[in-house]
Amino acid sequence: MRNLLTVIVALIWSVQSQAAELQGVGIFQTLNKPWFLTALYTAEVSAADKTAATESAVAEPERLEFKVLEDKISAYRFRQLWQEAFAVVHGDDVWNTYAADLSAFFELVKGPLKTNDHLVIEQEGDAAVVTLNYREHARLSSAFLPLLVSTLTARIAPIPELKAGLLGELPASEAKTLLLQYDRGEPSLRRIAETARWLRRKEPMVNAQASTSANLQAARVSTL
Repeated sequence: MRNLLTVIVALIWSVQSQAAELQGVGIFQTLNKPWFLTALYTAEVSAADKTAATESAVAEPERLEFKVLEDKISAYRFRQLWQEAFAVVHGDDVWNTYAADLSAFFELVKGPLKTNDHLVIEQEGDAAVVTLNYREHARLSSAFLPLLVSTLTARIAPIPELKAGLLGELPASEAKTLLLQYDRGEPSLRRIAETARWLRRKEPMVNAQASTSANLQAARVSTL
């Protein structure tokens, strides 16, 4: 019964999100250690607009999804992975501009992420809605999703293999294998309830701009 309910929750999510189309799937990994399966969905375009869309690296991003592969990813490690990715592509100005969004994004993870946890950033009007295991955990600025996508698909990308996957440039057999693996992984109802309880926990406010700038400098040093 629990497995059936989990499938129903996933189907409801799928129906609600069918307006976007899959651009590609890839693995977010560092030093050959896989952390997330990552899927990028973009806004549907008309036939007349398809040529223009393919001329750019990525069509307009609609949703970016992550499913956890590792047994556990601590809140500290989650933040560090993004700091290191951003350090490859961006300077202090980006961190300062998006300090509030980045701080809220990092702080929504109030415990270790576990295998099959499902993290989604989806464009919704003038906001980027962040859900974890089908529960909304944050609303960020509308520019946040394009920022994440542009970071992962930059010309000098922090993870070139992930960039290829998100842009649909992997060999068809490899892309199919990743997509099948992605579709199989779903959080249990027990896990959905566990992460839903994170919404009740309030963290003390911090100086987001100072914090993110300091962390960026640390990440740059670690990537040298």
